[in-house]
This record gives sequence, C-alpha cells and structure tokens, in this order.
Amino acid sequence: MVVILNLYSEGKELKKLILNDLYYHLQGELEGRKMGIGPFKELSQYLVESNFLGSYQQQFREDFFAKNMFLFDLTQLRSDLNLGAWDCSDWRTSKEIAETMLRFLQDANTVMLLSSSKLSALKELIAVLAVYHDDSKGRATTGEKIQNELIFTCVDNICQSFLATIEMLSPVLDASEDMLNILACQVELLLLLTRTVCKGLSTDISLLVMKCASSGLKLLSELKLLPSKANLIMKLLLTLLLLVLQSNSLNLNFDAAADEGSGKDFSKVSNATLGLLPILCNCITTSEHCMLSLSVMDLILGSFLMPRTWLPVLQNHLQMQFVMLKLQDKNSSTIPIIMKFFLTIARTRGAAEMLYSSGFLSSLRVLFSQSGEVLSRIGSPNMSTSEKLEIPQDIWGLGLAVVTAMVQSLGDSSSGTAIVESMMPYFFSEKTHLIFNSLDAPDFPSEDHDKKRPRAQRPWISFATLKETEHTLMLMCELAKHWNSWIKAIKNVDKQLREKCIHLLAFISRGTQRLGEPSIRSPPLLCPPTLKEDFETCSKPSYINSRSGWFALSPPGCMPKPKISSISTALSIYGQTADTTGPVPKTCFSDTVAVQVYRITFLLLKFLCLQAEGAAKRAEEAGFIDLAHFPELPMPEILHGLQDQAITIVVELCQAHKPTESLEIKSVCNLLLQVLEMALQLELCVLQICAIRPVLGRVEDFSKEAKSLFSALEGHDFLKASRNSLKQMISCIYPGLL
Repeated sequence: MVVILNLYSEGKELKKLILNDLYYHLQGELEGRKMGIGPFKELSQYLVESNFLGSYQQQFREDFFAKNMFLFDLTQLRSDLNLGAWDCSDWRTSKEIAETMLRFLQDANTVMLLSSSKLSALKELIAVLAVYHDDSKGRATTGEKIQNELIFTCVDNICQSFLATIEMLSPVLDASEDMLNILACQVELLLLLTRTVCKGLSTDISLLVMKCASSGLKLLSELKLLPSKANLIMKLLLTLLLLVLQSNSLNLNFDAAADEGSGKDFSKVSNATLGLLPILCNCITTSEHCMLSLSVMDLILGSFLMPRTWLPVLQNHLQMQFVMLKLQDKNSSTIPIIMKFFLTIARTRGAAEMLYSSGFLSSLRVLFSQSGEVLSRIGSPNMSTSEKLEIPQDIWGLGLAVVTAMVQSLGDSSSGTAIVESMMPYFFSEKTHLIFNSLDAPDFPSEDHDKKRPRAQRPWISFATLKETEHTLMLMCELAKHWNSWIKAIKNVDKQLREKCIHLLAFISRGTQRLGEPSIRSPPLLCPPTLKEDFETCSKPSYINSRSGWFALSPPGCMPKPKISSISTALSIYGQTADTTGPVPKTCFSDTVAVQVYRITFLLLKFLCLQAEGAAKRAEEAGFIDLAHFPELPMPEILHGLQDQAITIVVELCQAHKPTESLEIKSVCNLLLQVLEMALQLELCVLQICAIRPVLGRVEDFSKEAKSLFSALEGHDFLKASRNSLKQMISCIYPGLL
C-alpha cells in the first residue's frame, strides 16, 4: 500500500491530489473523460441521501454564554457504534476506518468552534469600534482617537486574511454560510476602519484595499448561486471602494498642488482602477449593485483615467442597453446616478457615439414624458423639505447637460448634426415652458414697509435650481452656434428667450445696488441648503472671503431654512419686516452660490453675444442693419452694474492674495474677467447700434476702476491672457483711456 501511495504522482502533495481525483470521480469523470456510474459513486450517493449522521448533528446557536459548543455529538455516536465490541467480530478490520471518521468529525467540531469564535470576535470588535468613534447620533466623538499607524496595521492584517479567505473559495462550489459570514464581517470592519482615517489614507493601504475589493467582487459575481449574504458583501465592497477612491481623489489632487512627486502615487492608483472597470461593468447588470457600481465608475472615469484608456474597456464590457433600460424605471433612485455617469462619458467623442447609437435621445424623451411636470422647478413654499428631497429635481438639468456634452463632442459629424436637428424643436416647442421656468428671475423683496399689510412669503430656490439654469443656458449657447437651424427652431420664442435672459441679467446687476440701502432688510436671493452636500458645505468657512458683489449678498439667503416652529425667526430671515440681529457669516455654501450666480451671468452674456454676432452677420450679408428685427440687448445700466461687480471683486481678491492663489481664487478671477469683457462687448454693440456715445460721468468712473484693476492685476501671471484681451476691448469702447 505504501509503495502504491509513493507511486501516486511520486508522493507529492498526496492528500490534495487524492481528494482532487476523488471529487472528479464523484462527478463522473476520470482523467477528463466521462465515466459511468460505478459502485463507489452509488455508495457515496446512498450515504449522502441517507443522512446517517443527521441524528448526531446539533443545531448550532450563536449564544455567547453557551459552553461545549459542537457540531456533532461524538459521545453519543461513539456509544452507539460500540467500537469496543468490534474487536470480537468481523468488523475489527474496519475499526481503524471508524476511528478515522471520528477524528474527522472531531476536526469539524474544532473548525466550527474556531469559526464561530472568530465570527463573534469580529462582530464584537465592530460594535466596540463603532461606539468608540461615533456617538449615539452617528457623530464623531471628540475623545482620544486610535493612532493612524495602528489602524493601518489592522487594515493590512484584515486585508491579508480577506485575500486568504477568498482564495479558499471556488466559483465551482457553493460558498458556505459560515465563510460568507466571516467575509461580511471582515469587509464591514475594513469599511469602519477606513472611514476613520479616510483623510490620511496612504497609497499603499489604498492599493491593498482596492485589491481586496477587486478580488472579492470578481469572485462573488461569478458564484452560480448568489446568496443574500454574498449580495451584502458585494454592496459593502462597492461602498468601501467608493470611499477609498473618493479619499484618494481628494488627497492626490491636494498633494499634486503642493508636491509634484505625488504623480507616481497617482499612476499606481490609476493603474489599479483600470483593472476594476471590467469587474464593475459586470456588477452593473445586477439591479442591487447598479447604483453603487455606476458611482464608482463615474469617479474612476472622471478622476483617475484618461478617455483613451477607459473608452476601449467600456466599448468591450459595458452593457449600455441594460443601463439605458434603467432610465425607463421612473421610480428608480438610480436615474440621477445614471445621468451623471452619462454626462461624464458624453464629454468624449467615442462615448458620445455610444450613447447616440444606443438610443439615448429616445430614452430621454420617454423619461421626460413619464416624469412630466415633476422635472420642472419646484419652489412651492407649502411643500416640505423632505418632500422635495424625494423628487430628483436635477434630472431635467442633467438631461440638458448630457445633450449639450454630446453636441460638443460630436461637433459637425453626422451624429452631431442629427442631434441638433432633432432636439432643437423638441426643447423649444414641446418643452418651452420648462426652458422658460429655468430662466425665470427671482423677485426682489418688496420695499413696502407697511407692516399692517399682509404679504405672501417669497418662494425660495435650491442650489439644484441654479444648476438647472446653468445647464439650460449651456444648451442654448451650444445650439445657438448652429445659426441656421437655430433661427428656424426658435422663431416663435426667440423674443421671449432674450427678454428672460435680459431680466435675469438685470436681477443680478441690480442686486449689489441694494447693499448700501439700510431700508432693505431681506436678501435678494433665498437659496437655503436642501441636500446633504449643501449642509456639509454650509458648515465650512468661506473659501473666497470677498466682501463685494454677490459674495456679500448671498450669505443671508443661504442660511439653513428655519423650522416651522421658529416662525418669528423665519419671517426675519425670509423677506419680512422684522429687523436683522447682525451680519450673517459667509460660508463655503454661500460662496458656492455666489460663484454659481456669476457662472450664470457668464452664460447669459455669452448667449446674448451669440445673438448679436448672428444679427451682425445677417446685417453684413444684407448690406444694412434692420433695427426692427435686431435682437434685444441689455441697457447700458445693466451692463455697467455687472462691470462694476467684476472689477470690484477681482481687485479685492488680487490685492488680498499673493500670486500663488488657490485654484478656486484663480478660477473666480478668470470667470469675472470674462464677464467683464463680454459685458463691455455687449455695451459696444449697443452703442454702435443706437449710435450713441458713453455718458461722460461713466467714462470718468470707469477710468478710475480700470486703472485700479490693471494695477491689481500686476504680478498675477495666470491672468496675463485675460488682461491683454481686456485691454483690446476697452480700447474699442473708450479709445485712449489706457
């Protein structure tokens, strides 16, 4: 017998090889060939079906106080077998086999006890850490924290254990419930530890966690039967992956601004994310994992990979038709996630072609028709905040943004032209009311101080509403470039479109004129935080720190909406006649709202400039200016107000900051200088069309402002191009001024 065993594959890995052959023998295979059912398989099937050990198997309960836990009652089994009597019978030769069976059953009891102990320890550790790091309301505690180095060591150990457990599983076999329970606890513990140090997560630890997530998702998605526990593990892994990638996106971008050597770390993370894409594409096809998978993919595509890298992977692995069908589920919470994902990929020509060929435009029409008026602006003061949050307000705006990105990416190609020709009549005939709603200017607070006269509370808007306005204007600007198609599509609404744009510009321009009026006690724009992200930024300090323009106007209207019980406070803040108690501090959210106002200003001016340029070309072709059909343009006073705001804020920021400003400061300065230049361009157009000259008083005021501006711009090289372009425009309106 010993000789035979030594000859069996030369005695190497004997146990593993025998068990492997035994498994395939039970499956009816011998050396890769199918074989008939023999006595051995018949006997094994009989033993399994008879469940001869069932009466000795104990029902295991996870009781912390239980003692002598076991899976098989070996004492009873040994008593029933009465092995001592086997020596006196013909069974004496089988006694060794029976003893071996009992040893294996004892090993099973030991493994069960070890597994249950490990599972209980993991659960208790998770509970202790959760209490240690968070209070009863889920807020971070202020006590002493566990050192990051210790947490990193724990994460490393858990990851190694997780990977070892994954290697033990095989897609061919069903994973045991005990194994899945341990995996679930390991991932939950990883998620908890990672969340506590997400801001200080090192690249090496991030890569290790990503490897765990990749291996786990790949294996669990390949299991023939996906138990509910495996489903939960996949959700936890996707959540863990999203957390790690968000942390790396913030940390690497911050480090890149301060340390050029962080590029190596970024490359490592980018390479790791590329291998995740096929796995995530597979996870998307499961409804339970679709939203998280799309969120992770959106973050990867937007922050870590270049289009030339991810586009071939999506073309080969992404089931676009499945994702497109999810848009038809009007009750699905994944719709905003899908639209954001589409917006990310639509900025690339190849992906925009994928969207177009997959029928995105028709799916978008169906989505809009199903949602109806829910997609329009929701500003009723009678609707509670919770009701508003249940409705995805940004779907309409995101739909416009995706179409805009597709038109930009496809350009003058046949697909791009087809989109323009089909969507222009749709938006400006069938959905005109939604376009107009997005361009409505808020009402200024009443200046009537008669406290006895009741007045209706002014409606408030959300930041999502401002984004919707931006997306609407971006679409209008992009479509207006296709002049011949544009004038045909909007011939019935062109006048109304321009009037609404001018009214909105007037609102933005007029706002700062009220800063010095002591009688005005209410903010011109009521935009309190509504979403979780809004409240988070509302608790952060200002990042622009400007005391001018809409940066000074927005804080009072960007405070959290008062509770209904605090009716007196609500009246004081939201446009009634009670006196204010003092200045409202500027926040990150109020700055974000102010920047959004100026982004809208830029797009309004851009659209009106495109209208003026189109009319000028038409006049040049005709040989004369037809004033009766020339587009409406803003009055000089409106443009002067915008110019003054832009100059004042840029001068303030340039004087307060060194040439090494933050990216946010640089972005705001560039945006406002573009606003200033386009406002001057429109003013020049108005002066030439109306054959008038600038008012003398305005020339003197602007001369002082311009000198102050160019003096402040000195030493800021990032504004050099804008400064030169601005000088040329000023010389056209005010020759010799500079």
